Parts: sequence; structure tokens; C-alpha cells
Amino acid sequence: MQIHPDKVYIFKKEIAANEAPFEVYQSLAYEALSRLEMELPASGRIVLKPNGTVLFPAEKRIVTHPGFIAGMLDVLLERGVAPQRLLVADGNSGENLKEGHTWEKVGYRAALDQRGVELQMFNGVETRPVDVPGGVVFESFPIAREVVDSALFFNVPLAKCHNLGCTTLAIKNLMGILVSPERHFCRMQDVDKPFEEGIWRISESGLSHFEDRFYHKLCDLVAALRSLGMPRLCMIDGLIGRDGTAFNEGENFPLGWTAIGQNEVHVDAVGTYLMGLDPTATPYLKFAAARQLGSNRIEEIEVIDLATGAVLDGAALAALRVDKPLMPIAGFEGGYYKRYREDGSVVPWRLDDVNRQRAADGLDPVPFELAHE
Repeated sequence: MQIHPDKVYIFKKEIAANEAPFEVYQSLAYEALSRLEMELPASGRIVLKPNGTVLFPAEKRIVTHPGFIAGMLDVLLERGVAPQRLLVADGNSGENLKEGHTWEKVGYRAALDQRGVELQMFNGVETRPVDVPGGVVFESFPIAREVVDSALFFNVPLAKCHNLGCTTLAIKNLMGILVSPERHFCRMQDVDKPFEEGIWRISESGLSHFEDRFYHKLCDLVAALRSLGMPRLCMIDGLIGRDGTAFNEGENFPLGWTAIGQNEVHVDAVGTYLMGLDPTATPYLKFAAARQLGSNRIEEIEVIDLATGAVLDGAALAALRVDKPLMPIAGFEGGYYKRYREDGSVVPWRLDDVNRQRAADGLDPVPFELAHE
């Protein structure tokens, strides 16, 4: 099936448990990607960028599963791409032997060695400056040279929630193509210092000015990547998803799909919807839609079933959606709170800081709901 740049392609796989072996992830990725017709470059590096932010065990669903990456690599190798032209890489917190956070324990090292594919961390690597067309926060980014010079770029996140991003899918996964300190959008950065006073005040978005800047940073990064012009494809590892903070606090839930597409906003909107959340209320997708990077309205995105070639209507998509939303949560002094309220509105991140600012301004605290009653 030929890929249309604005469509999203879904492939489904039955899964009832919240854990699955390597081979099931491998099969999902292989069966899905093998159904897509791609014009693979005859030369140059093909880069696969998983979410490997912290190298927790693969079954915890904090990183993209190595089996999913293996299935993608198998398709590329079968189509004649030499293993030396393939690279799996991410910028992350690095290996931590004391905590057992290593590429080997996650399962990446064995899977890639078996296929003769290089594994790299984008930590302290050579970069290329890339201008941001229409940048709001950043005018340029230092992007890893391997990405800038790639002949084809695969963005391979997993389906999970995040304390700040709400969902962390294709767009937020791009943070790992940057090096430190520019990579650390979740912290106060030098570029934010002129706005530090009052940065926790609520803006017109209903969120803090810090959050507004964070979501614009994500949009800036999408714009920078697109400006490079190389072929690219997003492919979500959605066999089993995770709610919570994106790290230790959370649980796994069977989902049973992968979502594939070129438009990062469309892929994330569909993924967010299938995770049970509203993409029109999800902050970074609202910002991306406002900046005309894509639509966050499911009814405006054509979704194709890769198994049949049929367009999935609203009822068919709803049938793929989880019954209970995967809820992102964030920490505060009282424990954890839900990022989405019952009415679908979003609670600001760093609630303690927001409410301290509101108290100083003589305003009532922001209402919220506890994650664990």
C-alpha cells in the first residue's frame, strides 16, 4: 500500500495481557511495515529513533520494545538494505550499571547484534545547526548529525502517557535527536530565563506560561525536522500501552495496534484517541494544530486499516479505543493528580508551583482530582 503523507495506517493484533514476549512485538511491527510500499533510498543511512529515554526493562513499557524495532529491521533487511546502512539511536540518560539500566538488559544489544546493526546514543555526538521555520521559542536546534544526514528517518515511539506531555508519542520522541542542554525541554532552559518571573501564571491556554513554551518547543522541533526534507515515517509501538508519569508510576494496558504515518501530528492525534484521550484537548496537539502543522481532529484524519485497505469510520475507530482512558498523572506535594478532569479539561503541570503563584496573586487554587484516592 502506498503511503499518503497525511493519512494514518493502523494494523491490529489481538492482545489480552499486559505483557507480551519479544516475538509478538516483532510480529506486529513486521506484519505492519511489510504491508507498506516504501521507496527505500539506494544509499545513505536509515535511522530508527526509538523512545529509549531511561533504559528500564522492556516489559515495563517505558521504552520502545526491542522486539518492535527488530521487526522493523527485518523488513528493511529483507528489502535489501545492508545492515551497515541501518542505525538505531536515541539521546537519553545513558547507561546506569548500578540501576541495571543498560541497552543489554533492555534487550536492544542482542537484537541488534544478531542483525549486524549499530546502536548509538545521541549523547555528546556531533550535531548540525538546523534553523526553525517560524520558530516561536527556538530559532535553531543542534540536531544529531546522523539524523540531519540520514536518507530516511523512522520515528519509533511507544504508546504511553507522560506527566508533562500528557501523551508521549511521535512528537515528544523527537527530543532525543537533540543534545544536552537543548534537549531538556522539561526543565527551565536558558531560553526561558527572560520569562522566568511569572512563568507559572496561568495563560490564555488555561495552562502555565512554562507549559505554553514547552508545547511551542515541541512544535519548533517538528518544524525543524520537516525543514530537512528527508523521507520520514512515524510508527508507534502500541501493542501494550502505559498510563501514569511515563516512568515508574504507572500500569500497563493491552492495546493491540500500531499507528503509522508521515505527519507527526496526525499520528499522535490518532494514537492519543486510541489511548482513550481527547486529542482536541491534549495541549501539545492543540498547539500543533494552531500552528498548522496538522489536524488534531479525528474526523479530519483518514485512517486506513492495513489488513484490509478499508477506511476506518468513526465507529470502527471507536471500537479500537480502550474502554478506560490511559490517564497521565503528575506529582505534587499531596501525591499524584490526574492531568485530565472528568469534564475533559486539562490540569496544569507542576501544580504546586502554579498554585503558589496563584496564592501570591490572590487567586483561588486550581481544582484537580487525585490519581489515587
